[in-house]
Amino acid sequence: MNNIRNFCIIAHIDHGKSTLADRMMEMTGTVEKRDMKSQLLDSMDLEREKGITIKLAPVRMKYEYQEMEASGTSPLPSSKTLKESSRRSLDAGPVSRSAPSSEKSEISSEAGATPSTATRLAQPNSRACADVGVNGLAQPNVYDLNLIDTPGHVDFSYEVSRSLQACEGAVLVVDASQGIQAQTLANVYLAMEQDLTIIPVLNKVDLPAADVPRVSKQVINLLGCDESEIIHISAKTGQNVDQVLAAIVERIPAPKGQPHDPTRALIFDSYYDDYRGVILYVRVVDGQIKKSEAIHMMATGANGLALEVGHLSPGMIPDPSLDTGEIGYIVTNLKTTREARVGDTVTLSKYCNL
Repeated sequence: MNNIRNFCIIAHIDHGKSTLADRMMEMTGTVEKRDMKSQLLDSMDLEREKGITIKLAPVRMKYEYQEMEASGTSPLPSSKTLKESSRRSLDAGPVSRSAPSSEKSEISSEAGATPSTATRLAQPNSRACADVGVNGLAQPNVYDLNLIDTPGHVDFSYEVSRSLQACEGAVLVVDASQGIQAQTLANVYLAMEQDLTIIPVLNKVDLPAADVPRVSKQVINLLGCDESEIIHISAKTGQNVDQVLAAIVERIPAPKGQPHDPTRALIFDSYYDDYRGVILYVRVVDGQIKKSEAIHMMATGANGLALEVGHLSPGMIPDPSLDTGEIGYIVTNLKTTREARVGDTVTLSKYCNL
């Protein structure tokens, strides 16, 4: 459970939530390059036609976190990383994270970057130089990052509030050219109500119209954070997205729960599949849910079977069980979503009489 991080991405419309989710899945190897396409989690026809997110979309990513040294330097590069960085430097291509700072400065200035961008790239990882967050220094380890991509439009803010219920942290994405907008404020207040850890991220810093100092001041005034805590990224090019992944592991707390207590799981979304019946998206708070176990809905009183349990990466991948702190899906034998409403609590039938 210590290696699980549950978070969602919140932002105003078109500030880059789904694009950031794409880059995260690409960098963690969740999706093969041949299967990659823009706004991968927006699966509805209307979402793809209009280029917006309407429904929340959960996905689990495996992320190998590298331990930071006590002095605050970046992680020790592997031999594979060194080979890649030397090859890239010869081609004057994109700079890998482990390349020397002077090399980064030269290449970014050659590529026509502004002095501020070149200086920022040349600096050591500011997040690593700051405190290491609530979880301390971690050994090189594989973490399960459960991401929920949320819509930005005010009409779908109900989807955002449901997503926040299932998370311990939120990545707040702000457009570096537009600054803080109406839905930025609305979503931040929703996250603060849930007492979530907020990671501020400035996106689109590579645009000519980006005004990083002005927008940084807006974010500092809103959240009361330090400037070193704000991560400057470009979700389109992938610049500094690795810093966001590392910040999620370092700053967002691991989920809390009692693995041996009676099962409790929160339904944060449900839908009806024509071929499989009612499918629930749940966050397990206590206990565990195994395949083929009898389940009970606390609010509606409906009983059913967990025909299949698993996680989304981003397609459905069956697992033997869903354990405490995990986000996943349950395929049930229920006939209608009225029997399993959003916000209901799922438990096992054997615990109903306790």
